[in-house]
Amino acid sequence: QFGVDRHPGGWDRGAYLRAYIDMYEATRDLRILRNLNELLKIVADGNDILTKRVDDLTGTVMPGWGVREDAYGQNGDARYSDMLTNALFAYPLATFARIVKEDKELADEFGADAKRYYRMVEELYKAHQPFREDNDTSYPDGIKGLYAIYPDNYYEEENGEIWNYSNIARPINMTVIIAEPLIELYRASVADGKPNLKYRDIVENVANYLWWNMKVKTSDRNDTYLIWDYWPAANKAKDKKRMEDVEHAARTAEFVASLYDAGLQTTWTQKRITYLANTLTFGALKEDNSFSEYINGTGGAYHNHAVDLYEWMELERFSRYSSRKTIEYYLRKRINIEIMNRKKGEEKPDIKSNMKYFPKFVRFGEH
Repeated sequence: QFGVDRHPGGWDRGAYLRAYIDMYEATRDLRILRNLNELLKIVADGNDILTKRVDDLTGTVMPGWGVREDAYGQNGDARYSDMLTNALFAYPLATFARIVKEDKELADEFGADAKRYYRMVEELYKAHQPFREDNDTSYPDGIKGLYAIYPDNYYEEENGEIWNYSNIARPINMTVIIAEPLIELYRASVADGKPNLKYRDIVENVANYLWWNMKVKTSDRNDTYLIWDYWPAANKAKDKKRMEDVEHAARTAEFVASLYDAGLQTTWTQKRITYLANTLTFGALKEDNSFSEYINGTGGAYHNHAVDLYEWMELERFSRYSSRKTIEYYLRKRINIEIMNRKKGEEKPDIKSNMKYFPKFVRFGEH
């Protein structure tokens, strides 16, 4: 379905592809990797460079997976190659390349596809240049930060109003989503024996930016956790300040876990990652075992199902009380309550969504 104005979105499809990665990493079952590769071929073949679909905002064909939605463009009907959508598809492509390059036994069957996917993601970031140096956050001497920006001539509609987002800082969750595929490209380059220091530096600077936008908090039980704003200090948009919500915060959890897996802890020491793991269970957890809308415990109850917070499972291994498996413990406890409520109300489960939720529990939880 790629190459059309409104192709499948990156949020769900990217999550389904990522679920295959979680299942392969948990099981090393080649059938899963083969199935993932067949799906990634569809994604790669749908790249605008191959389908020749023009990006309306630049008037050229741009690498990526352009969409006509969210009222892009000043007139609200532009087909645009947005780096957020692009990154959601780029991550599984880059991760597949990394998996194959790290395991030489996979080279005969998957090597050519891995090289193709690596080059495709490499060209994507070369063409779009999505990051800008952060001059609005206070950093210690010698430390730099990078964040992702909206491009020039970028507009979105919100509640009937058109907002001009051109060249301003994206929300923090979008910055980490856009940066994460570069972690996988870096790991793939290390596996090739030619570490790409440019990718390493970008990712480390994004990690710095992320940490220095954090605020350290202490719970009533003297447990340390982190909170941060949805919009960073660098964003100047009117009326755009609010606390990060618990669901978008999970994308930060994934990014930081990826940093650790790549050996790129930098400002994110293991102790600080534990603070982030604590955010779900000491910041957002409510007394009735539900979660709040915002990570600091405010905003009322989280309105979606607890299973939607599955990405937090990436930090289960950094949970402070590892014997209790705190993140999994509270997520499962809340999910069980919701299942019982669903049975009483005869609400049907979303089987398709289960495909993306539960592989995280398989990979990072107790089997």
